[in-house]
Amino acid sequence: MKIKIKNLSFTYARTTKVVLTNLNAEIKEGTVNVVLGLNGSGKTTLIRLLAGLYKPDEGDIFYDAKRLTSIPIKERSKIFAYVSQHSVSTDDILVKDFLTFGFVNSLKFYESPSKEQIAKVTAIANKMQIEKLLNKNLGELSGGEKQIVSIAACLLQNTPILLLDEPTSALDLKNQNLVLSLLRDIAKEGKTVILSSHNPNHSLFLNSNVILLNNGKIEMFDESNKVVQIDILRKIYGNNLCLSSDLAYKEVSFKN
Repeated sequence: MKIKIKNLSFTYARTTKVVLTNLNAEIKEGTVNVVLGLNGSGKTTLIRLLAGLYKPDEGDIFYDAKRLTSIPIKERSKIFAYVSQHSVSTDDILVKDFLTFGFVNSLKFYESPSKEQIAKVTAIANKMQIEKLLNKNLGELSGGEKQIVSIAACLLQNTPILLLDEPTSALDLKNQNLVLSLLRDIAKEGKTVILSSHNPNHSLFLNSNVILLNNGKIEMFDESNKVVQIDILRKIYGNNLCLSSDLAYKEVSFKN
């Protein structure tokens, strides 16, 4: 399922601040796509528009040939899963019970998860190394642990498209690697992943496409090895940007 962004513009009504202006892009099925840009460039707004949480002032978003605005909520939950950059706020619920919320789009009203679905909860917990958290309340978890739990629930939703707003923002380096590696593997299975990030190196690690935003417009949309170039990124992040690497690709950093 491909995603088409056509002439998309958005303004916050209360502040009359124009956030995004005339965005156009086509996201291919089975790709990883990282949205980069400075704070306030529109990364979160774009992810929320793709998730149908905001309605654009102008333009449209299409999932294949269907306008997002014409897709019923329940059908949307079978097309894409969304993870906010803010951890879940519900505290008084066990992690293992919260994870079963990922099955809501496949359960009938008042239907309980099956034994097979419960087994999937255990499997994803093991894969994401959170099996020790299953019998804890969400209120007992750190912000990073809550974020991983939210991502796990998103994966259990089993949609062809994943939308993640800064999924690594609350994670330590080890868990950043865990989550990014998992998203990379998921894309290899044919799923489409779109995530926002403050770190251009994440796009290199994922070998992704990059949507580079600058003042609410798409500065560039291409493969990460073509976008994450010093001469391009300095226009966005400043002249102190430099390269350093022990890897096959050159990571972006800052010099004094």
